Amino acid sequence: MLILESSDPQPLDFSIEDLAISAVQVGPSGSVVLAGSDYIVMEVSGRRFKVSASSFFQVNTLQAQAMVKHLAEHLYLSENITVLDVYSGVGLYSAFLAPKVKRLVGIEISPSACEDFTTNLDEFENVDLYEASAEEVLGSIVFNPDIIIMDPPRAGLGGKIVEGILAQGAAQLAYVSCDPATLARDAKQLGTGGYSLIKITLFDMFPQAYHIESISLWEKH
Repeated sequence: MLILESSDPQPLDFSIEDLAISAVQVGPSGSVVLAGSDYIVMEVSGRRFKVSASSFFQVNTLQAQAMVKHLAEHLYLSENITVLDVYSGVGLYSAFLAPKVKRLVGIEISPSACEDFTTNLDEFENVDLYEASAEEVLGSIVFNPDIIIMDPPRAGLGGKIVEGILAQGAAQLAYVSCDPATLARDAKQLGTGGYSLIKITLFDMFPQAYHIESISLWEKH
């Protein structure tokens, strides 16, 4: 898929000949399909995900598969627990965890990602999704989850969201980070808020680049 970002609300004069690709213009008025479809299908561990032009997805699907496997192996999953997936995106982690737990709740602010999440997890009756900011939802609702997964953008969580996570009182946290600096900032607050760092694992999403993804696991003490 070719994604063209523009500040002009008018669709671009654009054509593709003899190329089997989709092209989408993303601008102030939303997404405009210039050719083909407004989404692509990505596959991780044999599961297919609808990903719209405005939605985020891990482009390195082999490493995404490794991250999903890591979470499944290290989280205390059972059919009696509730999992809260903050910044759930199109449902990459939720789709693999939902069959293993009693209830899964996602939080996502992107309308396109929420639409994709609903499509990708349509088969599950134990899944709920809040289309709102993490700060808004965590500041107004207590879920009493057993596990919280957090996969924020490069800016990290920030003080208010960490406070909201601490207020939920989950026994285990999994923090997926793409920036060591913001992880360190948030980790300090998690540590003083009653959690101990148990394990941190690095995933090289972009070989020969300095960007490193990590998953840190925390337990309440």
